[in-house]
Amino acid sequence: MKNLILLVSILLCFASCSNDEFELKVSNLTIEKLEGTWKLTETYISPGGETTWRTVEDGMEYVFKNNNTFQASEGECREGNYELDLENDLLIFNCEDSSNSARSYKLIKLTSSELEINYIGCIEACILRFRKQ
Repeated sequence: MKNLILLVSILLCFASCSNDEFELKVSNLTIEKLEGTWKLTETYISPGGETTWRTVEDGMEYVFKNNNTFQASEGECREGNYELDLENDLLIFNCEDSSNSARSYKLIKLTSSELEINYIGCIEACILRFRKQ
């Protein structure tokens, strides 16, 4: 019986899900790299199964300023301060609205022209892809 349990455990380890496609691609993360206007161009949102990237027409925009403030063109959190948690690769929005809430995103990719973030509260993939304007 012990051998059966061991065998099943080993098989489960080899068969577990791999998400190599979303391996972290953040390099030299700085506020200067994030500064500017970013437009949402694609989403990768899974309802519980496989999904694909979907194009977004007239996507929302974030404007990140070098004084750690941001503005969003739509959504509940339209303005406030942002933080870059470099140790954990997080982008945190501290909203200056009636909720005074914070929203955290895992940084998946940040280059001079592309930003991908994944909402921390999602069980499945909730990745947003932005292009620098």
